[in-house]
Amino acid sequence: MVKEPDVRRRPPPLPAGVLRAPQQQRSREKVARILAATAQLLERHDHEQIGTKLIAAEAQVSIGVLYRFFPDKHAIFSSLMVHWLDQYLAAVESVVDAELPPTPSELGARLISAQVRVRRGTPGHRGLWFHAPPPPELREYDQAVDRRIAAVIHAALVRGYGYPDTADFRFRTELVVAATTQLLITAFKFAPDGDPKVLDEIQLMLDGWLFARAADAGS
Repeated sequence: MVKEPDVRRRPPPLPAGVLRAPQQQRSREKVARILAATAQLLERHDHEQIGTKLIAAEAQVSIGVLYRFFPDKHAIFSSLMVHWLDQYLAAVESVVDAELPPTPSELGARLISAQVRVRRGTPGHRGLWFHAPPPPELREYDQAVDRRIAAVIHAALVRGYGYPDTADFRFRTELVVAATTQLLITAFKFAPDGDPKVLDEIQLMLDGWLFARAADAGS
């Protein structure tokens, strides 16, 4: 049996310009306020209309404090996107770390619901993600998060449902996660709550592609 490394213990390196969480509690609180304020502004303004002065005023911090943590608004946007990607991963982990449901299809439904909740409950998500595409330096982090999500789901399928712990099945899981990410983008691009038809198709894809015990998966 191939031993799957615990990828959750090795977070991907942060993209250039993205702030690593400060060690001091007061600094972490200020960074959180800046990110939360930016997210709220994205609910009311186009990203191009938002500048550092407006963000500082919304966060109720001085412009000097803002620049202590972020060199410009683009670094704030990138940090906010990284925060969201981390939330996607945390949502998957919360599902698989709980008691697994009786069937993998039910697990898939819970995973989809968790991702939908994150996206529905995230202020500014659509305003930034769809109207200011992630900068190139975020692509590697985005892909790394997808790989970690795939590894977490693969481990749950092996542990809870007896799926094969093989390189082929792990590769299939990575492909399905990548496809699911793109379908979630499609679901939320024009529908704030997620297009239900697209979300249903994601479930069908999981059931027919990932959860089906195809011979080439080693079952």
